[in-house]
Amino acid sequence: MIEHVLRLYPATYRRAHGEEIAATYREMTAGEPLSARLREGAGLAAHAMRMRMGLGSGAPVSLVLALAYPFALAASATACGLHLLRWYIGFVSSPTPLGVQLGVDLSGAWGVLLVSSLIVCAGAASALSGRWRVGVPCTVAGLLSFAAAAVVSGPAFGDPVVTPAAMALAAVVVLACPPDRRLESIAAGRAGTAGAVIALVIVPRAAIDAHAVPWVSTDYGCWPLLVLAATGAAPAWRSGSRGVRESGAMVLASPPLLAHAYATAWGEAAVVACLAAVLTAIAAITLLAGRPGRTGRTFL
Repeated sequence: MIEHVLRLYPATYRRAHGEEIAATYREMTAGEPLSARLREGAGLAAHAMRMRMGLGSGAPVSLVLALAYPFALAASATACGLHLLRWYIGFVSSPTPLGVQLGVDLSGAWGVLLVSSLIVCAGAASALSGRWRVGVPCTVAGLLSFAAAAVVSGPAFGDPVVTPAAMALAAVVVLACPPDRRLESIAAGRAGTAGAVIALVIVPRAAIDAHAVPWVSTDYGCWPLLVLAATGAAPAWRSGSRGVRESGAMVLASPPLLAHAYATAWGEAAVVACLAAVLTAIAAITLLAGRPGRTGRTFL
């Protein structure tokens, strides 16, 4: 198998490091079961594709990917968590017997969507805790299976075109971040901030859906995006950075939440226009946040 994987690398890189990669692979997988060999092979294939696309650890874009990585995980888990929250509220409020309702909900595309959402949430939590070797494959697998099922599930889990595309983009961003940059990003403390993003979205949304905030009926998908935008804007403002890298990272992380907003505010042109205006204003403030005479510090 390793010979086929090596062909994915650029020719110059393969000539320089191919024998070393093959020897390391054989040493690591000697006597291991097929699942371990496949897992290591998949990791090498992902590395080969990153090298072919110029996304190695030393590439400038990898710095943006390292910033985006934990927040792409957080946005994916948040979007899936919102879907699960809406399903749960409908589940407990329905007069249909629980056994009958579970049988219906866990069948077909709906069942795949619910299970995929759980996998994404569990995988993101694992990856944010530093266990990316398990968390990243789980998150990516959950996102891709969600995307496939969303095509045929109808409007309940989002738009059948925008939602699958957004989930696939999120999977690409998570995979594109080099493994050593993933570790740096978690070590820099961004995992805690990403976890706070999830909590700051899910808890208020649950309060709204539980009618604990009587003067608010829905946020039209605005609140999750505002939380993500503020997450990029606040540190840039505090550090004096120009905010270009931070804004780019939040844009890369945002597709699942953008898809949620698109589906939630569908048909509400005024809401969509207002949301676009607010997000544009936050991005502009972030880009102008640097003050002369100050040196921008690293994000978070």
